Amino acid sequence: MDDLTTTGALFAGSMIRWIALLPLVAAFVHGVLIGLVRARISDRLVFGISAAAVFAALCLSMGGLYEIVGVGAAERLLDSVGPWIGGGVGPRSFSAELAFQLDPLSAVFCLAVTGTALIVYVHAIGGFVHGALDRETAHRTFAMLDLLVGSTLVLVLADNLLLFFLGWAGVGIASQLFAAFDFEDRDASRAGATTFVIGRVGDLGLLAAMLLLFDGLSRAGAPALTFRGIEAAFRLLEGQGVLWLSYGLAQAPLLLEIVGFGLVLAALTKCAQLPLHFWLPQSTTGPTTAHALLQSVTTGVAGVYVLLRFAFLLESAPGALRTLILAGAATAMLASLAAANQLNLPRLIAFTTSTVLGFAILGIGIGAHSTAAFLILTHSVSKALLLLVAGVVISAQKGDTDLRRMGGLGRRMPGTHWLFLIAGLGLVGAFPFANFFPIEELVAFLWISARPESGLLLAVVVTSVGVLAFAMGRAFFLIFWGNVRPGGLLESPLRDPVGWQQNSLTILAVLAFSGGFLSPAQFWQGVTAAPIEQMDTVGYFLTRVVPGSPDPELVGSERGWLAALVGLVVVLGLAVSAARYARRGYRGEPKHPAVAVATVWMREMFFFERAYQILLVRPVRLLSELALARGIENQLIDRMVVSGGSGLLRGAVWGVLRRVQNGRAQSYTLIGLLTLLVIVTWMVA
Repeated sequence: MDDLTTTGALFAGSMIRWIALLPLVAAFVHGVLIGLVRARISDRLVFGISAAAVFAALCLSMGGLYEIVGVGAAERLLDSVGPWIGGGVGPRSFSAELAFQLDPLSAVFCLAVTGTALIVYVHAIGGFVHGALDRETAHRTFAMLDLLVGSTLVLVLADNLLLFFLGWAGVGIASQLFAAFDFEDRDASRAGATTFVIGRVGDLGLLAAMLLLFDGLSRAGAPALTFRGIEAAFRLLEGQGVLWLSYGLAQAPLLLEIVGFGLVLAALTKCAQLPLHFWLPQSTTGPTTAHALLQSVTTGVAGVYVLLRFAFLLESAPGALRTLILAGAATAMLASLAAANQLNLPRLIAFTTSTVLGFAILGIGIGAHSTAAFLILTHSVSKALLLLVAGVVISAQKGDTDLRRMGGLGRRMPGTHWLFLIAGLGLVGAFPFANFFPIEELVAFLWISARPESGLLLAVVVTSVGVLAFAMGRAFFLIFWGNVRPGGLLESPLRDPVGWQQNSLTILAVLAFSGGFLSPAQFWQGVTAAPIEQMDTVGYFLTRVVPGSPDPELVGSERGWLAALVGLVVVLGLAVSAARYARRGYRGEPKHPAVAVATVWMREMFFFERAYQILLVRPVRLLSELALARGIENQLIDRMVVSGGSGLLRGAVWGVLRRVQNGRAQSYTLIGLLTLLVIVTWMVA
């Protein structure tokens, strides 16, 4: 493919930078007003700064996408601000520009991020106007939201590894700030610490992959930091080993394989996949609008995007791809079981996020890259709607998130009832809602896959979809049907959201229903065998930059039966949840001991976090207390260095001063003259 660039006839290339910079500028303005000036600004100015920045970024994203669609299959938009970092000597010299690129992949994700963010902002403004947020909390929330959105856009638009990592780090910082948003709460502080540690694991994986990749290319005589340069030269690294990792091994590990594992580790942390998944269910405190973005188009998108951007390289790392497949399939299965047994609504939604992202990770592992991208796009609107509606429910329950104390809300809030239903159906992939089409396509890809484990993977995906449908149906019936449970908080007057909040939820509901039709050929061509490939406005558009087929080569009745299978398991999961919870609501914990134990194990995701606590956290904490705190700090530093050192120094100084301070005026005069001589000599020199 030719590597041509254009500044566009209608859309100036120098405008691309502002897609990412405008939200960051808004975050900086909020930070200055909050932290330095401490000014009390008007309510309209608080949300006006953020909303205007994101709206402008959305308009620029739409303009860039229009230009990309029109300029031709081999071109992209490049915006180079200027030289940034450089170094090296001779053939290993390098330079990195502060440059942003807009190609089909980044254009699609920019539009998704800015569009969803603007809708979420509108919802947050509605809550602000109706008094759900005080001014100080709203100001801090919008500042962090701007940082999160801006960092995600920097990551998506980055033209080189350094700028990419900068955006990646910004997303991690914003995620940690939201996890510990209620910093005075002990659980929130713990969630923030957990998010920080897991995030740094992903950062180390990505940083190691970048350094190894650049070092390998430098030794091959083709140092490159841009994605275009890496894609053009990475074949030089095939067969090259990492010698310093070969100790005790018959053969040095392949460099591309190690780089692939680093990228996979980074993606698994951001996407909350096994075995580093538990940070997401923990970080469920804080503003609902923040989690609507974290779980829809920012953190999860960052994890999937790094794999899509390096998809050309992952094809040369089969071990890393197998890890992706294993992690995605295991997370999808176990997270759906955890969601089906949750008693806490935010935790339930967090586990559904891990499940759907597991499908996307699995799709990338088997080479269905456009399917994974399409699933992320459809999931984003469904998940944003679900989280915002869940926020309305929690507000009606006066902050109570326990599903056991909910029930009968549908009669009091019918609009919220239908919005939650649409969000749930869109999330689980009920036909013809948004997620049905990419999930059906993933199943078709697995059906035609030549991998020996494809049958097992197909069974895992289909089962996970059914369990996910049961989990969402269970939550729906426990919240909106049946009678008010003991301890329920429905005595006060309740009403559906109005104004800005209602408008934002309605827009998301429409997108959650119709989003799947962005790519109709991925379903209708397979079922009808009609030649309508060009109707596919997502998969075929992404083939310009993403490897792999945009649509499985499966047509006719076979494709139709697979689509029917997906629809059937969704209906079955919803039917089982309705039969169990529609009338009687929560029935209590299982009575049989074995079933009760299994329920607890599934609810806690088989205690992966507890295992980390026992095997890693506690030994490290004990070592810190014994060796570092008591041994090094108390014994070595405090007693020997501080106390002993200060005693020696005090004795030496006192010995000198005792001889100088002898009461003789001649000595004092001599000392003064010597001091004056030293000062004059220093000034003259």
